[in-house]
Amino acid sequence: MASSTRVRDWADVDYYAVLGVAPDADADEIARAYRALAKQLHPDSGVGDDERFKEVAAAYAVLGDPRIRVHYDRVRREALAPPLAATGIASGRAPGAPPAFRGPTRRSHGFTRGWAVASVVGGIVTTLLGLAVGVATWRLHVRDAQARGATIPVLATRTGGPDDLVTFTTREGAVVRVPEPDHVERAGAGDTVGLRYDPDDPTDVIADESTTGRDVTLAIVALKLLVGGPVLVVLGARRLAGRSRP
Repeated sequence: MASSTRVRDWADVDYYAVLGVAPDADADEIARAYRALAKQLHPDSGVGDDERFKEVAAAYAVLGDPRIRVHYDRVRREALAPPLAATGIASGRAPGAPPAFRGPTRRSHGFTRGWAVASVVGGIVTTLLGLAVGVATWRLHVRDAQARGATIPVLATRTGGPDDLVTFTTREGAVVRVPEPDHVERAGAGDTVGLRYDPDDPTDVIADESTTGRDVTLAIVALKLLVGGPVLVVLGARRLAGRSRP
């Protein structure tokens, strides 16, 4: 019987399903399933099915012999296995091994054309914003430098009171009392503060403060924008160029 069953295409016949057992069933399960079906389907039973009985007998001839079952299982595995390219055999990868990481491909669904376009546009906007911040920082620096160059530093004393007045003496010896400007800092002990006054109008005063920290902070922000913007443009452009290839 075993030799006759070899004529049939094992790749297309599921003998486990014919006997109604699982592919990992042991020999006793296979034997019990065969006996029950053979008794039910035997032509002498009165309700037998000759063709079905032959199928059951052929299935048991294969699965009931451990050596033939091994060959049958191998044929079934090879028939049901995915193509070589999918399993990695054609690429030199061992079957069942995880695919080698090759990085994102140009057809990766994680970076769509829409994202690529947004990256280019966002990069351009970021670069322009960086230029704007850089120009604004430079203008502030120049303005403050000019203001410092056109004014004279002086120490003033807070006089107190509801008007928050400060008093100082100019180089010409004139005593000036003016409202305290914003952002003024203490210049020493007590209520002494640093101011700068316009020699042409001593009542025009500003706080004598350093703007270096502000300028450095703004310059760093501008630099980050000017570096990040082109990077986004390049990434988006490369992705768009890759997707345009056939």
